Amino acid sequence: MVRCTQSMFCQSYRGEDSLGSLAYSQRMSTYSAEIRRTTHGVAHIRAETLGSVAFGQGYACAADHLPTLADQILKVRSERARFFGRGENDCHINSDFGYLALGVREWGQRMLDTQPTEILELVSGYAAGVNRWLAENGTDSLPQWCRSADWIRPVSPLDLFTLYADVALMASGRNVVEMVGAAQPPDAEPVVGPAADQPIIPPDHPGSNGWGFGSEVTANGRGMVVANPHFPWRGDGRFWECHLTVPGELDVYGVSLIGTPLVQMGFNRHVAWTHTFSAGHRFCFFQIHPGSGPSSYRFGEETREMTSQAHRISVLDNGELSHLDRVLWRTHHGPMLDVPFLGWSAAGGFALGDSNDGNDRFLGQYLAINRATSVDELRTAVHQKQGLPWTNTVAADDHGEVWYADAATTPLLSEETGRRFEKAVDEDLVTALLFSQRVALLDGSDPASEWVGADGAPQPGRAPIGMLPELRTTRTAFNSNDPYWVPSPDERLDPAPTLCGLHGRALSPRTRMNATILAGRAPSGPSADGWTSEDAEAALLDNASLLAELLIDEVVRRATGVAVVTVDGREVELAEAVQLLTNWDRRFDLNSVGAIIWREFLASFPEAELRNGGSLWAEPFDPQRAIETPSGLHPAPLGGGHDPILTALGRAVLVLEAAEIAIDSPLGSVQFVERSGQRVPLHGANEVEGIANVVAPIGNFARSDLEPLEAEELPLIAGRTERTGIRRGGYSVTYGASFVAVMGFDERGPVAKGLLVYGQSGDSRSPHHVDQVEAFSSKSLRPMHFHDEDIAADPHCVSVTVTGSTD
Repeated sequence: MVRCTQSMFCQSYRGEDSLGSLAYSQRMSTYSAEIRRTTHGVAHIRAETLGSVAFGQGYACAADHLPTLADQILKVRSERARFFGRGENDCHINSDFGYLALGVREWGQRMLDTQPTEILELVSGYAAGVNRWLAENGTDSLPQWCRSADWIRPVSPLDLFTLYADVALMASGRNVVEMVGAAQPPDAEPVVGPAADQPIIPPDHPGSNGWGFGSEVTANGRGMVVANPHFPWRGDGRFWECHLTVPGELDVYGVSLIGTPLVQMGFNRHVAWTHTFSAGHRFCFFQIHPGSGPSSYRFGEETREMTSQAHRISVLDNGELSHLDRVLWRTHHGPMLDVPFLGWSAAGGFALGDSNDGNDRFLGQYLAINRATSVDELRTAVHQKQGLPWTNTVAADDHGEVWYADAATTPLLSEETGRRFEKAVDEDLVTALLFSQRVALLDGSDPASEWVGADGAPQPGRAPIGMLPELRTTRTAFNSNDPYWVPSPDERLDPAPTLCGLHGRALSPRTRMNATILAGRAPSGPSADGWTSEDAEAALLDNASLLAELLIDEVVRRATGVAVVTVDGREVELAEAVQLLTNWDRRFDLNSVGAIIWREFLASFPEAELRNGGSLWAEPFDPQRAIETPSGLHPAPLGGGHDPILTALGRAVLVLEAAEIAIDSPLGSVQFVERSGQRVPLHGANEVEGIANVVAPIGNFARSDLEPLEAEELPLIAGRTERTGIRRGGYSVTYGASFVAVMGFDERGPVAKGLLVYGQSGDSRSPHHVDQVEAFSSKSLRPMHFHDEDIAADPHCVSVTVTGSTD
């Protein structure tokens, strides 16, 4: 390993390779890459070919996250039960069978057989890099929970393609894989089904903020993007930061999900982009009505037979391996499900329809995005590939062009079926319940509920890109996980296909705050000459609460002079809480006193009321004034009856008392993350308060990894932990701001600052497991070095060249 020096690469261009697979395998037998690590362990990887730069990426990512990658490959190979036994509620057994039924291994094989040469080059190189690190370092130095584990083995390109099929299903099928694996007809021997206490996808989570600024609103007339995805802080849904350079062919900086090549969010020399989690539907549950037998079902005027397939897995039990067989069933819609509380009975069941099943396009999609030299090129790449699986996109370039789109792969319903579905969301209890968890429920017996075809669609039954919502502008665009129809403070989009998200519905407080920021009406905003990167950074980390700005003065006035309020039969004194809210700075900073009272006050109102009106707001939501409404505090009841506002304030005091938290505690003393044996205080808030900077103890996907927690979970507070994440002793953060980046351009090219908040390494013994969350705690973003001379000048820069082969 040597200190970094600036080096020059020959700027030659190699066109698209069209060699056949045999010539490819012979030519791509060896790899060489230079890896330069800079502050916080960021990996800058340079090589002469795509295969070699992916080799370096795989090698460097394995150094930071090999256990996570190996665990996920074990999962998609349906080998969890083989190494870890049945699992709680037979979770490993059901997962193993579920992935077999979803066919991810066959999907991976199809990609291996059919992907373009460049994609094969990338994936083969990545696998070789992972294997090279493993060969050099072994497993004896891994974290204790997986040290010397026999399930950590070399990976193949097929393993990686299988993993990427699972990534494509991150917003859909993977969330119900145990339901697929446990689904048995009513006349079959019962099996242990999945736990019923975890939502399919948590309401309004996972989230993100993405901002785009164009030439009309920036101080220098160039584009700027703020990336702020909210993803898990542990397990497989984490990002890893890197800079990839192949001279004349690729030069891109950003983050990728662990185990994946290329960059999924970031910037190159001319364009920056980010993603947010789409509020559209990537999958449907088709309600199945039984036919003449337990494995038949009605479809229109006919009765159809399900198809079955027998699967076998290995199960470790008391140190011995045995085989377990299970027959799983499929309708023409997709595999059957064992939905908690609803199940599969003689009265019917549910089948899965997944829009990303068979999406082989996403790797090529990201290679094209990484190479784009303008917003126009990036947009064209998305329109041509139609490969984005589950995200909105916000992009801007060095000329000041901005583009927003929800171009994620989406099922297409007929207009009539779409209207019926939207009506059912409002009127049918089961449809509404599943909709709250991002699942669209359709009648599987009605041919009219089938996904429909359209010219230009990437697959049958999917919406073609020309139908999906987008906005081109030179002002601002954003998304904060609400549906597409409000993409900027001053633009509204027309209705798109129904499953892109319901048009004209009330916005979340966080969406309203993001729009308020971009409109320049928040406490932190643009300079007199327009937005600068410093302005955007300050606005993102300002931690001001929109709902506090809108409501707190009226709440304080209502509660002033009220000595006590009765809550659940208890008399609660309000004076101290009122005084603390009066003096509160209306932010969720480390030293903010009163923030936790406001959080728990708001949490007494259901999500629908925070969005729409109800007993909190005086003026309900108005789609013609989407950002400004709801507004005003709901008036006190006539005649001095029960006041929901005062009751909510009293309940906030009781919740904090139950959690053994003093109501005058500064936020930073009770909101934290446990990392590497340290408790790091954190600013920010969750979905309740209406701020941009999200950190939270709740909101994750259901975990699909086996990594142990770093600290014992604190005791729950009944009826409230699921709302704000509060536990006895505080708010232990597990989710939220992950890749935080402000990406702009000047005359040299890209200029960016940011952090990978939870750190570059998954190993708690590494300094790069905790260093960036400490920087985030102090709001200290790091320069993201793109130019060679800046990388070489980094005070922590060290360089190593790694070589290897596919042999």
